[in-house]
Order: sequence, then structure tokens, then C-alpha cells
Amino acid sequence: MAKVVVIVDDTDSVASSLALAFEGIQGVHAVIAHSSTEALRLFTAPDSRISAMVTDLHLPSLNGFELIRAVRNLPSYRNLPAILITADENVTIKPGPMLDGPNAIFRKPCSLKEVSRVLEELLT
Repeated sequence: MAKVVVIVDDTDSVASSLALAFEGIQGVHAVIAHSSTEALRLFTAPDSRISAMVTDLHLPSLNGFELIRAVRNLPSYRNLPAILITADENVTIKPGPMLDGPNAIFRKPCSLKEVSRVLEELLT
């Protein structure tokens, strides 16, 4: 069964590039959500089986940190691997509980190959 990775980005070209890169990982199927609201619908669907999330920081309604927190508050996604992508220079992973913190942060422009490598590690 394929591991589903949700990409949350409101920029079509970025989301499509990430999806194409992730589809190159054996056994991975990428799904694009263009907003945090759309992503939450995917995670709360009755038959959802999502393995990881890659999200932009700046999104309409919830930002990337808030989205990660909301998803990890769902019982079946408490330990969901999450990667945050941002153009902001001063965003870092804080020490302490990781409920709302990403497993990795990449700064735009980022290497699709490197993001794919980290995602693949998080999925194993």
C-alpha cells in the first residue's frame, strides 16, 4: 500500500514540483491541498491513511505551525512526520515538545532532492 504524503501549499508551481519529486520515492503517493482547511478535511476523512505532511509556513487561515498542531491533535496523527517549508530566515525548530513543531524546516528556494531525502528518512 502506498504511503500518502499531503503537500499543503497555496502556490501551484511549488506544490506540483514537490508532488513530482515525492512521486519519485518508491511507494509514495503525493496529494496536494491548497489550504490548511483543505488539508484538515483530508486528515479528518473517515478513511484517511496519511503517512506524512509537507507544508508551507504562510497559508490562508492556519499557518504551517498551527496546521501541524491541529493535525497532531487528532488521535491517529499524534506522531505524524511533518516538514515545514518557508521563505522566512528566522524560523527554527524549538527544543521541547514537538506537538506543533516540524521534524525538519527547509528555506526557499530549497533542493527538492534534499526535501525528498529527508521525507524518505521520516517515512522509514
